[in-house]
Order: sequence, then C-alpha cells, then structure tokens
Amino acid sequence: MTSVSVPTVIDEHTVLTRVHDRLRDAATDATVSTVVSGDSVVFVELSTDAGQTTGVAHLPAGEMPDIGGRTAAPLAGWAIDADAPVARRAVGLATLNALSAPHVHWRSGDPMAALAADVDRITTVGLFRPAFRKFSGVDVRVVERDPEAIAVADLESGDDVSVSLYGPDECGEAFAGADVAFVTGSTLIYGGLERYLAAAGDDTLVVLIGATASILPEPCFAAGIDVLAGVEVVDSAAVHERITAGDCGTGLHGAGLRKGFVAAESPAGLDLPATERKRTPADR
Repeated sequence: MTSVSVPTVIDEHTVLTRVHDRLRDAATDATVSTVVSGDSVVFVELSTDAGQTTGVAHLPAGEMPDIGGRTAAPLAGWAIDADAPVARRAVGLATLNALSAPHVHWRSGDPMAALAADVDRITTVGLFRPAFRKFSGVDVRVVERDPEAIAVADLESGDDVSVSLYGPDECGEAFAGADVAFVTGSTLIYGGLERYLAAAGDDTLVVLIGATASILPEPCFAAGIDVLAGVEVVDSAAVHERITAGDCGTGLHGAGLRKGFVAAESPAGLDLPATERKRTPADR
C-alpha cells in the first residue's frame, strides 16, 4: 500500500499557517456575523462580498474568548497562535473553516465506512465510538491523549473487531503496520499532528477527519495527508439552533451538517466514490 510521502518533520502549525496565508485577504474583507458556542462545538458565521459563509469546530473546555472587533482576520489568526488557549484556537479554526468553505469541493461519502476488503489494521487518533459499528474484521488501535480516562466499555466493538488503547507516547507502536490511520481534526487545536504523521510514515494512508478538519485541502496534502474528511454546513440556521440547544458531534450530522471528503488521489485502502458532488444553491 502506498501513500503520499511524509516529510521527516511536520508541524501542524505549518499546515494552518499555509491555510491562513492563502485566506489572509479573504479574512481581512470578511466581517463576523455570529459566534455561538455549545457544549463542545463553536459556530462562526462570516459576511463576505459573496454572501454568508459558516464554519464549525470542536470546542475544548475553557473560557470562551472575547471576540471583539468586526473583521475575521484577528479570529483567523488565533488558529495559528501556538501559545493561545485551546478555546481561542478553536474559534480560530472555525473561522478558517468558514473562510475555506467556498473553496472546498467536497465529495459525498464517509471514509470510515469505506474500508477496502484487504485492510487488516487501522489506527485512530481519537476515540471514534460510533465508527466501531462501521468496521468489520479489523484490528483497531486507538491513540488517546488521556488513555487512563477511557472506560473499558468505551472500547466495545462489533464482531471480529479487536480494539486496543495507546497513549501519545506509544504512537509508534500504535501505527506500526497500520494500513489506514484516521486522525482527529482536533489535533489542529491540541497539537500532535506532527508526531502522528511522522509515526504513519510512507506506508499508512492518513485521513484527517472531523468537522474541525474542514480547511483548505491543498496544504494538508502537501504535508502528507491523503484524505481530508470534513463537513459542509448546508443549513446554517439549523446548525445554529441545534448547537444552542446543546447538540454536538454526530447529533449535528443530518441536521445542517453533511459529511464529505477530498482526496489527493485515488487512495489505496479505501473504496471511495470518484464523483465530486455537485453543489446546489441550498448548499451555499
């Protein structure tokens, strides 16, 4: 199995800095319409010359920052500030996602539900509990920031699926021999993407996944990520309402968010549809 070559040293802030640089002018011209935070999701809506654009991101526990100002540029800058509190970086990521949205041509599909028949071992960075139901006949190695906080019941899986747990300092072992790795987009907020891409090496297909990973795909591909699996905000009013009501994660899929992916090339290890989904006015 082959994938895009991964450099020896990769910094997640470099990926975001490249995204930020490409969107710098758009951020300067955009104004902030709405910022809403839920239990674990932040929603940012921007006004641009072309209309409204919206992004979401995982929101870690912490005090929401004082937004201040009317342009999107300061918020976008928070995403690339490695010293910023994680809640501030989350708002920055949601802003970059909103700025990226008009430029990303998503394909319909869920890479987690598209494992090829010859895949025997996968690694996930992050505990994707609902995804275990989509796997069959594979060895799943889960890397978590705080593995001691994970209950054994959280690792329960379907038939013929073996699940084991690793800490970040054990990621070399967790990635060894993996055919496919699903890396949570939250690593863009917490850090660690460099470590995981290096551990994946050249022989593991890497999918950066989750609503937080809805940025411009080209900088991700240049860093060695093979597939970007994010979300489209297809009904911003519905997402706003559901976040305000306390929904998060999978509760938002089908309620204003739609999963999609972008691939650098036809990735071995995943049976993904090849056709780009056509946008409609309702998607904008």
